[in-house]
Parts: sequence; C-alpha cells; structure tokens
Amino acid sequence: MSKSTNSETQSEQARVWLTPKQIDSMRDAATDTGATYLRARNESIIALLADTGLRNEELTQLTTEMYLRDGGELYLPTHIQKQSGNGRDDWPRSHHLELDVDDTIGTQRSLNTYLDNRWKDSPYLFPSRQSDQMTTRSVRNVVKRLAHEADVQPFRYDESGKFGRGDPDDVHPHVFRHSLAYRLLHDRDRDDSRFDIYFVRNRLRHASLQNTLRKYDHFRTI
Repeated sequence: MSKSTNSETQSEQARVWLTPKQIDSMRDAATDTGATYLRARNESIIALLADTGLRNEELTQLTTEMYLRDGGELYLPTHIQKQSGNGRDDWPRSHHLELDVDDTIGTQRSLNTYLDNRWKDSPYLFPSRQSDQMTTRSVRNVVKRLAHEADVQPFRYDESGKFGRGDPDDVHPHVFRHSLAYRLLHDRDRDDSRFDIYFVRNRLRHASLQNTLRKYDHFRTI
C-alpha cells in the first residue's frame, strides 16, 4: 500500500475511491457481521460518510443534538471542522448539511433506526463499547474490517492516468470523501445539473474552489 492511499488527509489529486455498489457491499457487511448490538451503528457510520464526506475527526465529534432529525440535516459547528490551511480567518464556517441530497443513500432512515434502538445512551452520536465517544482509530478499524468483510477492491488512478484496483487495506474513512465526489461528478452529474464541481466544493466544505478542482476535476471525465 502506497503512502498516498494510507493518508487520510492527502492534498493531491484523489487516487482511490469506491463506487456506490462497493459502498452498498460494505453496508451489507455491517448489518451481517460483528457484534449484533453494534451493527446498526456501523452501518450508519458508512452511510453517513458516504452521504456527507465528513472527515473522520468530524464524525467522532458529532453529538446527537447536531443531528437535526426533523429537518433531515446535520449541523456542523465551526469548532469540530478542520481549520483552513490557506490562512483564511473566516473559514470554516458553521454548516447545515442536508442528508440524502441525491436520494441514493437513505442516511436518515439508517440514523433513525440506529438511534431508536441504540444500546447506549450517550451525548455523542457514535459511542464505542468502552466510551461515550468513538476515537478516530476505532472508526478506521470499523471501516477496514468492513472493507475486508465485503472484499472490496477500490478503484485506483495513478499519476500516469492508468486505472487499477486496490485491496481492502486501501480503504479508510477519507476514501468516502473521494467517493462522494466521484458519485456526484461521475454518476449523478450527467443526470442532474445541480451536481457540478461547485456543488461538490460546498458539500465537502473546501475553503477554495481550486482545492476541489485539484482533487476531483478528473472525476468528471474518467
């Protein structure tokens, strides 16, 4: 596994992503494997990552109050978001993220089912067995296990422009951020003009459009 696929914060062009079908396979693995009382939690984690492109650190800091159930939104306060790397004092801003924005994930249904039957009362959206709050390492471990259970082979795109396939070890939480961009720009952009590079920039909360173009513009043509 290369350094670029192991990093969760790579700043270069996105090289590894999952298709919606592969993500569905991981969600199926979440509902079919592991401790029974953790299955709904794990499936909701995959659904939320795929739908919103949340960073791992942001996911673990979500509280139940940040899920605005009646409005079908996530509220992301500034303090849980990644700070801007380009010196902007006004970024990040607090965000309201609409869930199920392209009607393909069913995130609200997954979250509601999970919360209505949650085994532990915690102020955080995703507790662990030992704590009220999962760690980023715990989330990585869940994602990696489900990738192996589903035996997904993510798509890869090297610097020479050649396509290939990876293995389950290449899958980590940040790959879902790339996969969201791929789904909207490659699969959905052709059917709905809303899902353009500007929409992806806003969905992923990049401080600049240039950052989005550098990472994901190739998804429009591959």
